[in-house]
Amino acid sequence: MLFWYMPRFTEAAMSAVTLSAATAVASAVTITHRMMLMSDPATIWDLSTRSEAVQMIAEKVDAATQGSFDAAMEASRLALRSATGRLSHDDVAHGLLAIGVAAARPAARRARANAKRLGRP
Repeated sequence: MLFWYMPRFTEAAMSAVTLSAATAVASAVTITHRMMLMSDPATIWDLSTRSEAVQMIAEKVDAATQGSFDAAMEASRLALRSATGRLSHDDVAHGLLAIGVAAARPAARRARANAKRLGRP
C-alpha cells in the first residue's frame, strides 16, 4: 500500500463527502421541523403551514432543475476534455465526482438554508 500517492481526485472526493455529510445533518433538521409543523392537527388549515408545504415542493423542483443543469455543464466539460485528448484516468474519476457534486449542490444549499430558517426560535 502506497500512502504517498494521492490521486488528483482526492480533493473532489473529500468535497463530495463533506457536502453529503452537511446535507444529511441539514436535511434531518429540516425534516424534523417540518414534521412537527405539518403533523399538528390544529395547524393543518393554517396559512403558514400551507405556504411551507408549497414552498417545500417548489424548492425541490427548482433544486432538481438547477442540479440537472449544473450536472449537464460538468458532463459537457468532461466530454470536451475527452474530445480534445487531454484526459487521463485521474481526470475521468475527478470529472465523474464533479458531475455528482454539481448535481447535489443546489439541493444541499437549499437544505442548509431551510435548516437555518426553520431552526430559528
